This record gives sequence, structure tokens and C-alpha cells, in this order.
Amino acid sequence: MKKIALISTFCDTAEKQEVLLNTITKVKELGIDVMALGPNFIQLPHEIVKKCDYFFYTKDNPLLGFPERRYTHWYEMPISEDRITTIQRGLYDYGWAALYQTKKLSQIALSFDYDVFYHLIYDLEIDETVKNELLGAEVNLLHPRRDPHHPDTLWETTLHFMVFDRNMMQLIEKEITLDNYQMTNGVAEGEVYKWRNKFGLKTSEHPVKDLIFYWEGKDFFNYEVHDDFKTFLSKNVDNEIWLGSNPIYEVILPSTFRIVFHSSKNDKLKENGICVIINGVPYLRQPKEWVIEEFPISSQDIKELQFVYDGNVIDFTKQYQDIMFNQIYYNHR
Repeated sequence: MKKIALISTFCDTAEKQEVLLNTITKVKELGIDVMALGPNFIQLPHEIVKKCDYFFYTKDNPLLGFPERRYTHWYEMPISEDRITTIQRGLYDYGWAALYQTKKLSQIALSFDYDVFYHLIYDLEIDETVKNELLGAEVNLLHPRRDPHHPDTLWETTLHFMVFDRNMMQLIEKEITLDNYQMTNGVAEGEVYKWRNKFGLKTSEHPVKDLIFYWEGKDFFNYEVHDDFKTFLSKNVDNEIWLGSNPIYEVILPSTFRIVFHSSKNDKLKENGICVIINGVPYLRQPKEWVIEEFPISSQDIKELQFVYDGNVIDFTKQYQDIMFNQIYYNHR
């Protein structure tokens, strides 16, 4: 059987590129051809490209954002018996980008004369079990995966390592569409779960692992305005949210600009305050930890944003423009 490994990449750091090179090297040592694909705004070292049998750059990296879909992290801080400051950070959803790479790799590879196709992500840990499966003859096989942030959590399916024969590969490729992905509120791994159920695919008992956790060390709730404190800012349209749990009820969260200051290292912020300049208009505030500061302007209308603190002017306009969708509100139980 003629085998090829299809490697999805988004290697924008030296660490990731080193992991990718090691993965390609290990697969090649097993006598398996390698095809890799990545976005063209990340030019990989020539050593990596040369090591592959086929390498393709695409101009596409189709991240989904508001209002199509967003990836959300949230945090709740009780500040009284019945009031909870709630902050939600919206990030671009990269699940479709991962599926898109899988689809493109499948389409290209099917145009060549191969019998077995190994789909894997660049940072797959190639342990003895994975190595034996690469050397073996079993096809149409999926794997569970350990949550890298919570090792006790096991995801039933993953894009990290999948094995297909030509017929199954053709069926799977047709299943990967943006419409199918947007029909559910799940993630890319959920699409693999649907393929498993639709086509009766086997699932290995061996969980695979990834070597790099994408969000490792990321503080989602601090925009680093100043080292003395953490800052979280809202940016949303008027939209419906659900508050409380008994009973549950709906309210419209206005797009009014809000800020939460928290985790102060000293009392300077509380004592001396901070000046927030919005579109040239100054607002002097002496914030309390986790108490929402609200301003009489829609977050959608902010063109310039500056902070004046401890004698320094901090221009935050560009960073604010880069925020996709954040929410700040008081919840309760």
C-alpha cells in the first residue's frame, strides 16, 4: 500500500517550527511520504519545505468572527451576596480553518496515487502506539484525545490523527463544508464525531496527545494597559443575554462601553484614579476591584482610546480596534 501523511500546519513560532520538523522527520523515517500545507503569511524555513515530498502554501486562513461565530472565554467574580461581575472575551473561531486545511489536503492528495492517508496535526506526539499504527495496515480509524489543559478530560474524537483509505477519504472530503460546520454550535472535533457516526468509523482505545497547547500561558482577561493592574474592556452590540438561574430571564445588554479593573498590585489606582480619554473626552475614575465602570458612549463608536495613569499617557486605540467582541455585565444567582 502506498501511504502518505497529510500534515496541517500553523507554525508561527520557532518552537512550533521545530516540532513540525521533528514530526516530518519521524514520519519520513517510517517510509511514509509527507504532504504539508500552511498559510502563505507564515513562510517556513527551507529545511522544513525541502523535507516534505509535497508542500503547499495557501492564501487562505478562514477564521470565523462575530457575527458568524466566536470562541468565548468567560470569568465570574462575586462582589456581593447577589451580584456577580461577569466578563466574556470573544476570540476568532479557528475550527473552520483547521477543517479547511483538512479538506484542501484531502483534495490535493486524492489527485495522487496513494492508498492510505494519515491526517495529522503538526504537533501530534508520535508515541509507540501511533508509530505502530503508521506502520500497520488498519484504516478508517479515529482517535480520542486528552485535553491538554485538563488531562483528566478525554475528547472522543479529534483532527490530530485520523487514518482513511481512498474511498473513505473521498466521502469525508465531501462532508467538510462551511454550511455543515455552522449548522451546530460545536467545534472542529465535533465534525469528526459526526463522521464517525455517519460512516461507522472505528475509534482507537489509545488517546493521542498534542505537544503544544495553543492557549498556554494566555491571560484572557487582561489587556495589559499597565503592570499595576489588570484591565478588561467591553466591545459589543446591543444583544440578548441570559441572567440568573432561578428563574432564568433574558435582558438586552446595551453596547455601552464598560471597563473592569482588577488584580491591582497596590492602592495607587484606587487612591489616585485613572483618566480614560474616549474620542478626546476625558473621564476621571477611581475604580474599585471588579466593579464595572460605565461610560456614556457605545463601544461601537470609539475611534480613539487613551489612559492617563501615574503621569503616563497610554494610547490603546490600536489594541481596542483589534478586539472582536467582549461583554461585561452583572449576573446573579
